[in-house]
Amino acid sequence: MKWVEITVTTALPAVEAIADILLESRTGGIVEESTQPGLTQLRGYLPVGPATMVTLNAICSRVQALKTLGLDTGPAHIETEIVEDSGWAQAWKNHFTPFAVGRRLWISPTWDETIPPTGAVVVALDPGMAFGSGLHASTQMCLSVIEEHVRGGERVFDVGAGSGILSIAAAKLGAATVLAIDNDPVAVEVARQNIQHNRVADRVTVRLGHLLDGVPDQANVILANLIADIHLSFLANGLTHLTPGGILAASGIVEDRMNEMETVARSAGLRLLEVKRDAEWRCLVLTRDA
Repeated sequence: MKWVEITVTTALPAVEAIADILLESRTGGIVEESTQPGLTQLRGYLPVGPATMVTLNAICSRVQALKTLGLDTGPAHIETEIVEDSGWAQAWKNHFTPFAVGRRLWISPTWDETIPPTGAVVVALDPGMAFGSGLHASTQMCLSVIEEHVRGGERVFDVGAGSGILSIAAAKLGAATVLAIDNDPVAVEVARQNIQHNRVADRVTVRLGHLLDGVPDQANVILANLIADIHLSFLANGLTHLTPGGILAASGIVEDRMNEMETVARSAGLRLLEVKRDAEWRCLVLTRDA
């Protein structure tokens, strides 16, 4: 199968907006790389088909339109290349090697045979075309929240589950039940495969859906690794789904949007416990007071 590799070089203030454009165009996930100070490359893939050119033109138009809205997009340079499935997949495998997160977690690709450190909690992963290899700062900050706040017996919601990495980590660290939700059918299937591979399917349920729409229950821990614009609507209803004393990790926020996010969270009745920081990325650790 052939794919169109789309690479957008942009300034940091436009990363979230362009990532949103690519995700809405069904690129199946995004790889983010820092190329030089102040610039980032976002890379996604589209299957080659009759509608490919229409989708590419729409992406280009929407990216260029961001400038008219006053957003600093930097060069906003877009490159495309036709690649074979095996080509980019193998390149990804070469890039994704095992690494440690926090005190106990060891994130490893399913194809790697490196022996993990003694006592490590291993999350074996094949991200496929879903977001969530664990390499991104926003994912690593969520993993640290799991390690700090999942002690055993919790109910966890993973919103925007992607590859399922956070759900698997939560289950392996002792969560009693985990609900993983994503609005991308590709991500849902990838998450199910990873969850089965890690043998936690008895505690993790994967569902296709939008945020927590239609979920009547509450969780002790909610993991939301989303972009800021989605957080605006999600945090407004966060209290509804969080148990008193529960933890909500809102990650994937760039520094420039912090004040806005904190205001929305406070208005929703959530109290800020901590802000985790990694380069330009932030994770709000929120709670609902008893």
